[in-house]
Amino acid sequence: MKIMRLFTLPAVALALALSAAPAATASTTAATTTTTTTTTTVHIVNADGGTTVHAGVGDTVQVDLTALRDYTVTWYWYAPAAASAAVLTQTAGTADPNGNSQATFTASTAGTSDINAIGRCVPDPRTVCPPFVARWKVTVVVS
Repeated sequence: MKIMRLFTLPAVALALALSAAPAATASTTAATTTTTTTTTTVHIVNADGGTTVHAGVGDTVQVDLTALRDYTVTWYWYAPAAASAAVLTQTAGTADPNGNSQATFTASTAGTSDINAIGRCVPDPRTVCPPFVARWKVTVVVS
């Protein structure tokens, strides 16, 4: 019984510490859709990278990317941009000093457009970045 307690206590402490600690990566919440009386907002986050989301003409598409911590570096996001301005018209876009970025688009016409963002590495002191950039993409189908 004593051996069981010796292993159980550290495991419980570790589980509590991990659940209380802030997430090291972005939110795992997938794209969500909010409807009001006049428009629908499609909310896209880091975890949606590599997926396809759907929106209607006139809908708002909100992208929120959170900086990613990876060992001794942090990946800062540049503001997301749409590949087709005819389909997704960008109405706002910023990159924050903390590495997060946001962009807002209006689904202007039916069609398909990718939303792309590039992540750049910011190393800790006395460390170096890997020789590449992070690429993030979501495909938006407007109908």
